[in-house]
Amino acid sequence: MSEEVEPPSGGRLVGGRYRLVGRIGSGPNGTVWRALDEQGGRYVAVKELRLSGDAQDAHDAAEAEDEERQRHAHRLTHEARAAARVDHPAAVAIHEVLLVDEVPWIVMELVEGEALHAALAARGPLPAAEAARIGLAVLGALHAAHRVGIVHRDLKPSNVLLEAGGERVVLTDFGIGAAGQSPGGQAPGGFVAPEGDSGRVSGPASDLWSLGALLRTAAADPRTGPLGRLLDRLLAPDPEARPTAREAAEALAAIVGTGPPEWAARPSEPAPAPVAPPALAAAPAPYPAEADESRRLTPLTALGLLLSKKPERG
Repeated sequence: MSEEVEPPSGGRLVGGRYRLVGRIGSGPNGTVWRALDEQGGRYVAVKELRLSGDAQDAHDAAEAEDEERQRHAHRLTHEARAAARVDHPAAVAIHEVLLVDEVPWIVMELVEGEALHAALAARGPLPAAEAARIGLAVLGALHAAHRVGIVHRDLKPSNVLLEAGGERVVLTDFGIGAAGQSPGGQAPGGFVAPEGDSGRVSGPASDLWSLGALLRTAAADPRTGPLGRLLDRLLAPDPEARPTAREAAEALAAIVGTGPPEWAARPSEPAPAPVAPPALAAAPAPYPAEADESRRLTPLTALGLLLSKKPERG
């Protein structure tokens, strides 16, 4: 653990405590850095979100450009803080969301390992049981997100991390910055549900379609093997025809050879109230707004005020 607290030389200091050590990778939504938390004495992953091309290329007027950048930064910050609410072992832990020079930065746990797309490129498709194990972990993170009203919207192999030397599977990104990349608010590619590609609002069933696309890519003989029947249901064009998360979990657990996860075995809970996608929702204050108690009058307080206002006598 001694090397974890050895201060690196040089490197940009973000938020007054996170020293950038090296770049882990980059994509259309931003750049991920390995950084040392100089206060906590540990390494973390820090993602510098990239503002949209519209925001960066608005050259008509400096004022319009600045306003657009602020709106986009505000939306991305809201999305990142929403993602921090997802609590599941297979969901990447977000420690902090910073706004540095009007650019959002996400500080999250550093997962040492490789992305699923890199593993598939290096070693080829996975046996059905291993693909199902990964899918079951991803499904658990998706279910946790759906319970708090969040749709991932950007599920793909590059957003699934396989921890080195262990069995842990970690889902990242939760659609942060994905809105606006395609008509349906999802990143383009073969992992977007049909309703997303057609511009309709994406929901939990859209994430389940993307899970099916991910399993189809990861597994060897996906159509003829044990996953075939489940994939047919997950990849149904009609969202209403797709299985529920619990039904998918039971099918995947049977392929793995284990019982369903605890959340799938519990009685069904009412679905959360639908929420607008982060790109369309009004961004809240950094912390939940507190009620202004000084402006509240109880009936007893109001009566006291009326009695105290005695009429003046001449």
